Amino acid sequence: MRLRSVIRWEFLRTIQSKQFLIMSLLIPAVVAVAIFAATAADKGAQQSLREPPPPFVVALILATILFMGAFLSGVMALYSVVKEKQGRVVELVLSSISAQEMMAGKVIGLGMAGLIQVAVWAAAAYFIAGRFTPISLAGLGPVHWITYPLYFVLGFMLIASIYAATGAVMKDVQSGGATGLVGLVPYIPIMFSAFIIENPNHLLVRIAGFVPPFAPSVMLLRVGAGAAPAWEIGLSLASLALGVFLTMRFAARVFEIGLLMYGKSPSLRELWRWGRAGRAR
Repeated sequence: MRLRSVIRWEFLRTIQSKQFLIMSLLIPAVVAVAIFAATAADKGAQQSLREPPPPFVVALILATILFMGAFLSGVMALYSVVKEKQGRVVELVLSSISAQEMMAGKVIGLGMAGLIQVAVWAAAAYFIAGRFTPISLAGLGPVHWITYPLYFVLGFMLIASIYAATGAVMKDVQSGGATGLVGLVPYIPIMFSAFIIENPNHLLVRIAGFVPPFAPSVMLLRVGAGAAPAWEIGLSLASLALGVFLTMRFAARVFEIGLLMYGKSPSLRELWRWGRAGRAR
């Protein structure tokens, strides 16, 4: 019940904020302008897009939207945690709920709001693009409709957990130092998206599909390229779900120690030691 209350509080506070409303409307507006400008500059574009886009193109778009939305929600979680720590409000909150419940509630609440936001972006982009170019999702099969949402949601929750844990150990946003770079780790595969699409069965690519921080984007692209067998998809999803669970537990432990400690931000080595040694109530 306490966890549900935290989730509800974080969710309602987020969707009622001006920043959330502005970003929910601003991104679709930018996409509409970009698509209109592109089609206006190249009138032959509509003729060249009569066929539905291949699944890997949809996967790449989803991966981009995933990390854009997860980044914004993650930053919101980071700022929220740092603000609460600076106001010393959390000390009172932790007297009535556990660090595990507070962290899970914050991540799930912000994650739900963020997923609604990216769903609005994706729907707006699809319908806006359909006004200017022939676009269809007919090329997607059952495996895509099942796996894409799973990787999207689990990846979103994983990234939000990483950012929330990062915010818990930062004295303030400006002094985060190397700690703030932890949240950028899941974005690494996006920089190698062309290589992953061209070489979906490369050994390193296949291994990366089982590593939780890299699995969402890597497997979205591999499934889109039609190169991921069912057993790899199942094992990858299991490892990603386990990664989300362990990250939230780790985040709660760091959260409990980090929020009640003041002074300089810890190093990555100290952060790891806190996560292993701390014990969420």
